[in-house]
Amino acid sequence: MGLKDIKLRMTAIKKTAAITQAMHNIALSKIKKSTELLNHSVHFVTKIHDILMYSDQNTDEAQRITSVNEGKTKLYVLVTSDRGLAGSYHNQLFKAFLEETKDLPKESYRVLVLGKKGYYFALKRKLPVINEEIIYNRDDVATMYFRHYAKMIKEVFLDKMVDEVILYHNHYVNTATQIVKKETILPVVFDKKKMKTKEQFIYDVSPEVILNQTVDIYIESSIFKALSDAKLSEHAARMVAMRSATDNANDIVDRLHTLYHRARQQEITSELIDVVNGSNV
Repeated sequence: MGLKDIKLRMTAIKKTAAITQAMHNIALSKIKKSTELLNHSVHFVTKIHDILMYSDQNTDEAQRITSVNEGKTKLYVLVTSDRGLAGSYHNQLFKAFLEETKDLPKESYRVLVLGKKGYYFALKRKLPVINEEIIYNRDDVATMYFRHYAKMIKEVFLDKMVDEVILYHNHYVNTATQIVKKETILPVVFDKKKMKTKEQFIYDVSPEVILNQTVDIYIESSIFKALSDAKLSEHAARMVAMRSATDNANDIVDRLHTLYHRARQQEITSELIDVVNGSNV
């Protein structure tokens, strides 16, 4: 490789390193906001879940929303991203999902895919997807139309088209670790320890009405929480991946610097030898 080629390659890699460093900084700046959003959504879902539990305890008849069934037909809500360059973020999610469904006949489950990457993955694998077009998963998860999806999920569950609704997404543990999480949101399962403590509420309407109205908010907020968790995981995974890419690029530049100086030294030495040989003629 000539000196000119080495110099051109160094310039190209430095530009790539600048891009990956910028992407690292952008992901880092988004982590704080995403963390706050996730913390608020977790707290909100917990409170809504408690309202459902206390309402269910005061109902006279068993409700399908809160009644455990055999779960013969499942609806998976697969939460993915629109973009790549996030290390193993999607690979680990897709691998876990395929492992989850490998022994299930196609007629026993359906998939609602959120995110462009997941939609193309589902089409490639010929999964039984219920959404006919891409549901984009932007960085600002609050812009998504949760009410529409929550209503649809509730309807297919109450109409007994599915018996169980499961959220499948990446869960943020820390900056370096994201794991795949599986959450069943329907039927709603309650903590038996909490159920022993009955809180006294005065209901303006029947507990059944409150239960049916609150479950819409519960489904909507559960999806929002999963999206917030997945988005935080995505930012963390991308930050780590871009930092690694930047470090690797800088290492290559350092090696090319050494190679360049070595080649330059050899060229100078060769020129000096030619000069000396010429003077001796």
